[in-house]
Amino acid sequence: MLRTWAVIVFFIFCGGPGMAFGGSFVLASEVQGRLVEGEGGAPLAGVTIRRSWNWGWTGRSGTDETVTDNEGRFHFDEVTGRSLTAGIVPHEPSIRQEITAELATGPLTLLSLQKSNYDSNGELGGQPMHIACRSDLEPDARGFFWGTCSLDQ
Repeated sequence: MLRTWAVIVFFIFCGGPGMAFGGSFVLASEVQGRLVEGEGGAPLAGVTIRRSWNWGWTGRSGTDETVTDNEGRFHFDEVTGRSLTAGIVPHEPSIRQEITAELATGPLTLLSLQKSNYDSNGELGGQPMHIACRSDLEPDARGFFWGTCSLDQ
């Protein structure tokens, strides 16, 4: 009986599926995007794109950046985090994400959103984050987030 309890405790605290103590959580999903100017979609190459995020549960934050290619495309890998308590203490996740473009006229918010789960592609209910962003628009509410992007079909 004691051995059974030891196995259960070990499983919960050291590696149970999804709810493990010290488990890994998806804070920001992989993003594939492209940056264009104007309705015609002329690609913007060589633009620095920066993603920042903040995990409300731990206060942990981070930033990564990339540069658009000749077709205006950019990519960010998935960001994961670990927590000793997030998997066992009931809470609603809160991860703030923002993607900005460093334009000659200054920074432009392409995408700003609040993620409230730890799922891969959880921002869009399981759909991959493929976005098309415009440099000539002012940020505003565009569907599921604030910015100048829309889903890239």
